[in-house]
Amino acid sequence: MSSANVFLCVLCVLCGEILPSRAGTISGTVDKPEAVTKLTAINRAADKRFPGVVDAKTGKFTVKDLPLEATYDLLFEFGNHGLLEGVNFNVPHSDYEIEQPMSKDDVKTLTEQIKTLNQFENNVEILTIKGNIQHAKVLLNKTRTTPFVNQVPGEMIWRVEVWAFEKPEETWVKEQGGDLFAVLHRERIQKTEFDKKSVTLDPTLGGVRLTDKQENVELGKVVLPSNEPGVRLRQGTKDK
Repeated sequence: MSSANVFLCVLCVLCGEILPSRAGTISGTVDKPEAVTKLTAINRAADKRFPGVVDAKTGKFTVKDLPLEATYDLLFEFGNHGLLEGVNFNVPHSDYEIEQPMSKDDVKTLTEQIKTLNQFENNVEILTIKGNIQHAKVLLNKTRTTPFVNQVPGEMIWRVEVWAFEKPEETWVKEQGGDLFAVLHRERIQKTEFDKKSVTLDPTLGGVRLTDKQENVELGKVVLPSNEPGVRLRQGTKDK
């Protein structure tokens, strides 16, 4: 290797050590900052969590140093058992030049198919089905309260999952793996503790994509929901 090439290699190494890698930021304001006990941005595909900060006076929140070319959901923990959690309903565009919505028959077919695919839980709630004529995501809230292996007294299983489906031709098919199948919660928990949980899922706080072209995303105002027990979907804008 020539001396010039050696110099270039050394320079590249030094530049790599000196220049920090680019990162992104998600920010906004929350209406009741004094109630927030923890803020997290989670990359579900990589199962990585990044802590955020909330200004107790102004309500300004920020999650910094987020790797780019990744998608994040925000999680606000508040009160004793409250959780406001982003959920990602983004799906690929269909093959049609003008986007075609899902039909009522599509929703009915997916609903029936989901019931046949769930064999373990005895309670399955479809919170919503979102998508287009070729791609769909389904938000499921599932519990098993009947006996199961190694169950301890008073214990149950709780799962919240997002399933992705596609219809390449005439039949809906469930996707597998990657960020097309997201597990939001999967817990063995005492029923007395589960009954205290207050989980509000909000698509406006999910699927936040940071890229080289969009390093920073401002989410605007976020209104905390009530702390009423239950698992629910909040649709529409962030302040409803």
